[in-house]
Amino acid sequence: MKAPCIIFSILYLFSLSIYSQQVQDPYEVGIWPGFRTAAINYTFDDGCSNQFKTAIPLFDEFGFNLTLFTVTNWVGNWAALESAAANGHEVASHTVTHADFRNITLEQQETELKNSREIIESHIPDNKCITMAYPYCATGADTICSKYYLSARGCQGFVEPKTPGSYFNISSVICGNLGDINTLQDFKLRFTDAANKNGWCVFLIHGIDDDGGYSPITSGELRRSVEYLSVRKSKFWVTTFASATLYSRERDAVNVIETMVTDSSMTLQVTDTLPDLVYNFPLTLRCPLPADWPSANVTQDSVTVPKRIVLVDTTVYLNFDVVPDAGNVIISKNLTPVTPEADTIPGDDVDPPSDIRQTSINNSAIQAVYDKGTLIIALNDIISSNLMIYIYDTRGIMLMSKKQKSSGDNTISIAIASDNLCNGVYYVYLSDGKNTWSQKFLVI
Repeated sequence: MKAPCIIFSILYLFSLSIYSQQVQDPYEVGIWPGFRTAAINYTFDDGCSNQFKTAIPLFDEFGFNLTLFTVTNWVGNWAALESAAANGHEVASHTVTHADFRNITLEQQETELKNSREIIESHIPDNKCITMAYPYCATGADTICSKYYLSARGCQGFVEPKTPGSYFNISSVICGNLGDINTLQDFKLRFTDAANKNGWCVFLIHGIDDDGGYSPITSGELRRSVEYLSVRKSKFWVTTFASATLYSRERDAVNVIETMVTDSSMTLQVTDTLPDLVYNFPLTLRCPLPADWPSANVTQDSVTVPKRIVLVDTTVYLNFDVVPDAGNVIISKNLTPVTPEADTIPGDDVDPPSDIRQTSINNSAIQAVYDKGTLIIALNDIISSNLMIYIYDTRGIMLMSKKQKSSGDNTISIAIASDNLCNGVYYVYLSDGKNTWSQKFLVI
């Protein structure tokens, strides 16, 4: 039973110092997946009850994953952690006893770090425990931590650059009434900072509402921050601490070389110098789509991989996700034309009221019909000419928001391309700042 742990530790140590990205023109590697501008991690410590009752359902609602830094001696419900891990959330180490590393020996540090990982993986075998968070923000010896983990979280209070100064003391920002983050505006300041530096923003959360946890944040402000990010998914990568670690390390070590070019295909080798057993996270690459190619297909080791054709400014790019050292990547010409996608990101001043879907009244005051790419809203009893319009899908995810004036015939017309909405039911909400009205409409 000891041999795999020894091999794993050697692989971790081997990975620490070998970084040398080399990418052949015209290829580029995304700083973050999908060429997003920043990585955002929500990390939760100590297993406070509302992390399971409130935070996990909230993040599931919007399709985001979070990290649960777990004190193994404090776990009362491993099934809840196993369920979270099965749904894509990270269960990571917060040591065995929540020890203060300023007051324990090196031998005790090793016991806390080694045993916590082994305990978590024994209870949740499909969850690789590869990151940890130091209790009390008191860091230990990197030489010991690196034997068992790829990264460790501290709490210095700043947003990291895309590559942190130390992977074993990655900064986080404390949330709640004893920290720096209490309102949506506080969150937004950190989001903006991260975007400006293509950085990595980690939030540290304990309690939520009145669950007894340290420095509680309100569930309402937490929700507002997640809603804000939910309509900006093409800009911010909301992910686990482990995923951000893996992507950052692999990105800095990747080599991309074009080995063969024909009129209808390009062959690439995408490699790195890191151990494949641990580092197998997909990286996003892109290149300009050749002018005479209507579209393209991408395979790696003969298997089709995710790709997008995206318009950025005036350039059409082929974006694709591949794993280093997982086989040759072949880009081939496709004769079926496609319309390039263009990511749209709402302005920073466009925020849905946090209770927009709970305050809808007098729904008969409006009628909404979608026809041939246009949503037509008839205002039966509404006299305000300046309204905010929100469109949600049935999952509660906001798809669009905009300010709109009614026309002379008391209607509002909104152009919505049919390829932006799948067939199904949607909801439109109108607000004049005091009242809210809603109606559902059908796309077929």
